[in-house]
Amino acid sequence: MRLSDKCDVYSFGVILLELVTGRKPVESLDEHEVVVLCEYVWGLVEMGKASDCFDRSLNGFVENELIQLMKLRLICTTEVPLRRPRMSEVVQVLESIRSGSGSELELEEKYSFKAVCTDPM
Repeated sequence: MRLSDKCDVYSFGVILLELVTGRKPVESLDEHEVVVLCEYVWGLVEMGKASDCFDRSLNGFVENELIQLMKLRLICTTEVPLRRPRMSEVVQVLESIRSGSGSELELEEKYSFKAVCTDPM
C-alpha cells in the first residue's frame, strides 16, 4: 500500500477518537479478549448511542458537538481511502463545529456519512 495523505487523515481520526473517548485504540480485557475502539464506537453510533462512549471528564462540552466530532472521526477512518476527506476538508469541518455554524445534517450530507456507515468496505 502506498502511503498518502489519506493515511494521515485515518491517523487523525484515531487520535480524535482517543481524545473524545479517553480510551486507547486497542485495549485488552483479559489474555483472550481485546476491544478495538474503532469497532466498538462504530457499533454504538449505528445504534444511536454515540454519547455512551464519551469520556465523562469532558463535561462542559456540548454533546451535539461531540457527536459531530465522532461522525467526523468515522468519516476519517472509513476503510476505503478514497472516501476519506482531505485534511483541508477536515479542518473546515472542525472550524465549522467550533463556530457552531455547521449543522449535523450538513456534515452528513457533505461527507456522505450515511454511505460510510452503511457500507464501510
